Amino acid sequence: MQGLLGWMLVAGMPAGAQAAPWRSVLYPEAWQPGYTRPGNAAQFLHDFSYAGYRQRQAEPPVRMDWVLDVTQAPYFADNTGASDVTAVLQQAINDAGAVAGGGVVYLPRGTYQVAPPSGKPYALYIGKSNVVLRGQGATATFLYNAATDMRLKKVILVGPRESSVSWTSASTASVALTQDAAHLATRIQVASVASYPVGSWLVVRADLTATRSAELNMGTTWTSLPGPSFYRRVVAVDAATRTLTLDIPLRQGLLMRDGARVYGVPAHLTEVGVEHLSIGMRENPTPGTGEEDYNVPGTGAYAMHDAVAVRMSHVVDGWIRGVNSYRPPSNTRDVHLLSNGIDLDFSRNITVDASQMEKPQYMGGGGNGYLYSIRSSDSLIKDSVAYGGRHNFDFRSMHTTGNVLFNNRASNGDKVSDFHMHLSAANLVDNTTLYQERFEAADRTPYGTTSHGVTTTQSVFWNTNGAKVPAYGGSSIVRSQQYGQGYVIGMRGSVTTVDVSVTTKTAPADLAEVATSGNELVPQSLYVDQTQKRLGRAVEHDARALVYQAENLKPTSAGDQSSTNVETGAELGGIRYHNTNAVGAKVTYTLMPRTVGTFAVRVLTKRNSGRGQYQLDVGGVAVGGTRDEYSSGTAYAEVELGTVTFTDLEPKLFTFTVVGKNAASTGYNVALDAIRLVRR
Repeated sequence: MQGLLGWMLVAGMPAGAQAAPWRSVLYPEAWQPGYTRPGNAAQFLHDFSYAGYRQRQAEPPVRMDWVLDVTQAPYFADNTGASDVTAVLQQAINDAGAVAGGGVVYLPRGTYQVAPPSGKPYALYIGKSNVVLRGQGATATFLYNAATDMRLKKVILVGPRESSVSWTSASTASVALTQDAAHLATRIQVASVASYPVGSWLVVRADLTATRSAELNMGTTWTSLPGPSFYRRVVAVDAATRTLTLDIPLRQGLLMRDGARVYGVPAHLTEVGVEHLSIGMRENPTPGTGEEDYNVPGTGAYAMHDAVAVRMSHVVDGWIRGVNSYRPPSNTRDVHLLSNGIDLDFSRNITVDASQMEKPQYMGGGGNGYLYSIRSSDSLIKDSVAYGGRHNFDFRSMHTTGNVLFNNRASNGDKVSDFHMHLSAANLVDNTTLYQERFEAADRTPYGTTSHGVTTTQSVFWNTNGAKVPAYGGSSIVRSQQYGQGYVIGMRGSVTTVDVSVTTKTAPADLAEVATSGNELVPQSLYVDQTQKRLGRAVEHDARALVYQAENLKPTSAGDQSSTNVETGAELGGIRYHNTNAVGAKVTYTLMPRTVGTFAVRVLTKRNSGRGQYQLDVGGVAVGGTRDEYSSGTAYAEVELGTVTFTDLEPKLFTFTVVGKNAASTGYNVALDAIRLVRR
């Protein structure tokens, strides 16, 4: 009822009325970690600012120090897609990993055919730190997986070993906590600090005892599951009090009663990345794609079950950027992937940026058709798109904590994006656009082999943009029924209905602050503001901005002469050149808006002495005047050209036309880095 009332108040605001800026009761201007709502200490916001590569203290690097071009000697990889190059690409990856400091395996423009070798659960395997697999751009480099039997296999697997050691291993020697650890704790007392010097990594965890399972309103159902676990680094040691200080707060309290303890696990990979390429899977022609067919040998579903484009497993400080899915020309159906897209598994501080996963072939039971699976901690998925999955975004498992979805778009899901199973506590969904989509943090009893049950607690939906109702029905666009407490703070867009109804497992109702539009919410992004508070500087773009990386945009104009490249100065390392020697050349991109309204159009380019002058038009209407890209030296510059107003969410054509050049310039080229649409 509270969610419905909020929707009615937003929808009923008089036309033209301007609401005043407002703040959440949980986030006053002077907020600091540990703040609780006066009169209700159970309501508070976690500090989500640790999410992402190196806890957002740095951006993933654009490495140029040691690059192996796989089309050159000694590899000579075929980039026409005509022959299988799995072995030669794997050799290049192995060679990069064998060098001190690692290196970049570079796949220039073209199509590279791969398939899992016999007996291997992957086509390509990155098993050493400091290795980057790079293409020339998501519209230039295509990794084509030609195998149709991909059951339990990955196109790209990134991890320290082919069979990983879990954070929840039961056989590892451990040291007990000697004092209960509170939620948000960064200091824990243990029986001995001897094995954990500063800089060491450890798992902090407890068991799901019968008592704890009952406290979570799950009876004894969950006692077969591993309990909450947190992968942390020791940043200080007090030997006198046997106290370890951790680099990131715990997201749940851990009790001695439940066997709270610490232990080490084998080292994770670090500083590894996959970037600037597209991945497509050959469709499976075999019949049999029903909901439960993934367990029936001989069916298409059985062969496609849990096929993954990219899985990062046991990785810290890694990244996936500018990685898209694509429809291979061989596919008769409009499908990109056999089943799953990007999977972050037992990893921490991963950044996924400017990526787009679409259109899996099999979306049956057993975990198929998931485009972004988050089974990690403190990772960040930003400025990315999921389209047409079974579950476009999903959080699952009890070690999945502290993650952030920022400024993404979830579209046309077959089912909801969701918190999927087993209390994935304290995650943030921030400025997410839902187009024909709903996002749920619901009680999912009794689904699952082991009941999924209560799926999260203390998670936050912040300033969600409801763009269009889901095709599968239902009146709400956000449904939040979390164990203990959960939060829906700020709703905007054309669909703002929130469901905070309760079950016997999830009372009391979650806090829904939705009576006033999220357009006036301060701050617009919880993640952006918290990172600025912790680091003392801005490290993220304005939450109002929709960011389109030029190297990821496929030009739609006939005769296009553009090309992409990877360069250190470019945003995210990718750039697109409009190659021309004459006035009148044009390049057109199709951009998908995420909400109606008025936007400032900002364009980031690379200027130098060989650049021309361009004019931008949107849908045939000029935006701004002629822009001169000439500069006597190389410089990246962003300019605001003017504004555009979108009254619907249909695709918009952005056309850049060369109209001349500066008298001092030696050419007409335009180098486009990114387009930003900033909501007014």
